[in-house]
Amino acid sequence: MKTKIGIVGCLGRMGRFIVSELRNCGNVEMSGGVAKSGNEKIGLDIGLALNIGLEIGVKVTDSIFNLFKSSDVVIDFTNKECLLQCLEVAYDLEKPLVSGTTGIDGIDLKEYSKKAPILWSANMSIGVNLLCKLVQDASKSLGQDYDVEIWEMHHSLKKDSPSGTAIALGEAAAEGLNVDFKINHYFNSDSNFRKKGSIGFAVSRGGGIIGDHKVMFTNEGEQIELSHRGINRNIYAKGAIKAALWLAQKPAGLYSMKNVLEI
Repeated sequence: MKTKIGIVGCLGRMGRFIVSELRNCGNVEMSGGVAKSGNEKIGLDIGLALNIGLEIGVKVTDSIFNLFKSSDVVIDFTNKECLLQCLEVAYDLEKPLVSGTTGIDGIDLKEYSKKAPILWSANMSIGVNLLCKLVQDASKSLGQDYDVEIWEMHHSLKKDSPSGTAIALGEAAAEGLNVDFKINHYFNSDSNFRKKGSIGFAVSRGGGIIGDHKVMFTNEGEQIELSHRGINRNIYAKGAIKAALWLAQKPAGLYSMKNVLEI
């Protein structure tokens, strides 16, 4: 039996890639797609709405509730406000939700996961999640003898800064160092000197860069670098679908890509 997957934000940047990937998956069925109310493409076949060139038998809707009702699991790549709506419906219907929406400070995912399986990740890439594990391990091994600096670059339209992925890398480093995590733009602090155990962030924006992340461990004698570069957005779509298939049969709870990849 095929797993029915619905997409919230089906006409967005990531939604388009997920639709494309789903069409090539033999073990899934696209159950529907949601766009923002008022969008002129609501009611159209998703294939026509995305200019794929053919109808795929699924229409664009603006009803998150109906999408959850007709789906085994829903994937969301939208914004904080829309994610909140998805979480409320997932909670009420006790349906699985996978989300890669970032900039969600203040949302208590654990509360919604009491009745629904919720999987959230700042980055659905398998490579990035492996990088987080490597950063945690390296931080634990190197300790506070090395300064940790995280640099990231994204396209010019990226809204959150630092990126959700950069923050996840910082959290991984803090866990390895066994210190409390906080974002430290050290060049804006009261002192120009780095404090031991602090994690620095540097952000760049420009062009159409998909995502470039680098974690540097530096002391007075050497520098170690761990990095990941996104070449194609399909990596995020593939990861999201893998997560959705994994989550579809799981009990209520809060999960991450670490659970999916068993790392």
